[in-house]
Amino acid sequence: MSKFSASDAAFSGFRLVRENLKTVAIWGGLLTVASFLYNVVSIHFFGPQMHALSEYFASNTDNPDVEEFGRRVADLTPMMLWTLPYSLVLNGVLFAGINRLVLRPEEKGFAHLGFGLTEARQAAVWLSINVAICGVVGVGLGLAEFMGALGGPTGALLALAITLATLGALFYLPVRLSMASATTFDTGKLTVVRSLPLTKGLFWSLLGAYFLAVVMCVIVFLLLMVILSAATALLTGDIGAGGRVLHADSTSLKAYLTPLGMVQTVISTAMSLLISLIVFSPPPTIYRILREQGADRDSTGGW
Repeated sequence: MSKFSASDAAFSGFRLVRENLKTVAIWGGLLTVASFLYNVVSIHFFGPQMHALSEYFASNTDNPDVEEFGRRVADLTPMMLWTLPYSLVLNGVLFAGINRLVLRPEEKGFAHLGFGLTEARQAAVWLSINVAICGVVGVGLGLAEFMGALGGPTGALLALAITLATLGALFYLPVRLSMASATTFDTGKLTVVRSLPLTKGLFWSLLGAYFLAVVMCVIVFLLLMVILSAATALLTGDIGAGGRVLHADSTSLKAYLTPLGMVQTVISTAMSLLISLIVFSPPPTIYRILREQGADRDSTGGW
């Protein structure tokens, strides 16, 4: 059986940042520009709806009305026409860049970034995995609700079992499909289901590596938040301002397009990039190790 160090894989994101500081800085700058443009467009077209939803959350945290919440979310449905393409492009470029840094560092290009079929395939993988997970969860929760509606102890037991199985799928599917992005990048063919043989028999090792990466991500996030909150409190004299350091005022373009709004955008995008590198670097790192060990990829074809 192929082996790898879960702890080494979990820390691969930190090594990636340390060894590619200039590249990561360029990525941060590009991501900041993209985030700024996205926010400007979103606020311009959907500012009132976003503000109404945030206000509703703030005033109904204890006992939100499901119907009212659904109505306010529905008001933002047209925003998906803008958010989904943006997310596809952003994730396609980001995942391709991470894979390129780990698997083909000799391909320099412009800061190891590209904009072509490789990125399109990464976007397709990201979308496919998310659709699959959402579909499984939706079907599972729907079945659980149906069984619960039947009533009686049998219905309740079946509903509980299906709910637990659905929660288990939330962990199982992402881990088993975690090599899809790296396999697709390496083979040049869209590979999702056919990446499963690579993770066969490695579920617990992979889960351990990813869990360690998430724990380290949480620690880094909390540490940075403490530092930023303390710095903000010292500069502004407002202790409560530290909690808003990552959240720019999006109620209007006038409120957002301020020096403070720009600083908040830079900080939030920098932290988002750092977290992405910590969380998403382990899969291609593990894939590289498995490839060097001669693991059977069984992914010469698509899907």
